[in-house]
Amino acid sequence: MAAVPDHALAGGGLTVRSLNAAEWDRTYDSTLAGRDEEPPPVLGELLAEYAPPPTRVLDVGCGLGTTARRLAGRSYTVTACDFSARAIQEARRRTPPDATVRYETLDVTTHTPSAGPFPVVLDRGVLHTCPTHHERRTFAAAMARMRGPNGLWLHVGAAALSEEDALDQSTGPSLATEETFLNAVAPWFTVLDLRIADFGHQKGVTDWPARDAVLRRREG
Repeated sequence: MAAVPDHALAGGGLTVRSLNAAEWDRTYDSTLAGRDEEPPPVLGELLAEYAPPPTRVLDVGCGLGTTARRLAGRSYTVTACDFSARAIQEARRRTPPDATVRYETLDVTTHTPSAGPFPVVLDRGVLHTCPTHHERRTFAAAMARMRGPNGLWLHVGAAALSEEDALDQSTGPSLATEETFLNAVAPWFTVLDLRIADFGHQKGVTDWPARDAVLRRREG
């Protein structure tokens, strides 16, 4: 859930980029215990309303598999992927053998999971690791590609409630205003529902505002 500053090629200034797979591997190695937070209740409410079980769900950027295991426990069949091999290794270790979760190590912006397309694709804390318009558009296009006809994207990500909140994107999640979010997803998706709730419950760590959205893929 982070972006990092990088030296720009021109002008000697700084630009911001998302972490790559190797950097996420190191992040999981250094903070593994703190990355196992249960999904917020609003996510379960949106799934129950718009995509009740049983249905197949792709959990993109699944991390340690916490959300994937929770969905499997609610009778969803889950494919969970992450481009961090370290995260997938630990997610498999934590998942009971009889859970209806299948894990894959891959980057959805360049590869497609073998069981796709999916009726429902979920990202919890992935889009907000994309600090630039180009990266957000690239990720949204990938989410559209994972979907079947009229498929849904359930998104949970950091929300800027004012322009001032969105100014500093040098560390942590990239806080997007509603306008920024809609600009990223509009070519492929229609927003069906949008709610604001805390991303997590760790005080001062993950209890920041998050956008919980249900999006339907545009056809044609």
